Amino acid sequence: MSLLLFNEEGEAPQTAVDISNALDISPGNLYYHFKGKDAIIRALFGAFEDEMRVILRGSKGGVNSIEDNWVYLYIILEEIYDFRFFYRDLGLLLERYPDLAVRFRALVSEKRQTITHVLEALAEGDILRLDPRLKTALTDQIMMTVTFWLANDSIGNTHHDGPALIHKTVFQVMCLIVPYMGEAGFSALTRMIDHYEAVID
Repeated sequence: MSLLLFNEEGEAPQTAVDISNALDISPGNLYYHFKGKDAIIRALFGAFEDEMRVILRGSKGGVNSIEDNWVYLYIILEEIYDFRFFYRDLGLLLERYPDLAVRFRALVSEKRQTITHVLEALAEGDILRLDPRLKTALTDQIMMTVTFWLANDSIGNTHHDGPALIHKTVFQVMCLIVPYMGEAGFSALTRMIDHYEAVID
């Protein structure tokens, strides 16, 4: 319930009393289980961290095509969306919780390694033709997109619901790798565009 509250209304305005009211329990009962809001934040981050590491480490040997990459991005973004309040208030949260900042940076580093591994696997399979000199720049672009997509949506004039936003962001990431697709990738690109337009429309 606290996760739902933070996701829907933001974490910063909420107090332990707000959380206990949402749970329909007394503040004392909440405190028995969690020693305040900070403990809840850390518990939620721990759950997110564990689930994200399982997803990131599950990429090895499992992303062998453009379609695989599309699905894998969906899985990553769906997990982030489930804990979206972390990313929408990222700067403030990392400043207030230095211990979580260290863990978040470690998670970001693992995410970067996973993206690099996936790009290398697609290149080895001749699905992408990626100049090694551009690999770091492409990885940086993908990292920025999958890290700040929620913040970008929140400051825009048009807001999307969860499924539409995830779909739009997956498409944006896939567009970053289009210039590196070989001829065989264009049929996948056509299917990708058709799928995107069908869902968005």
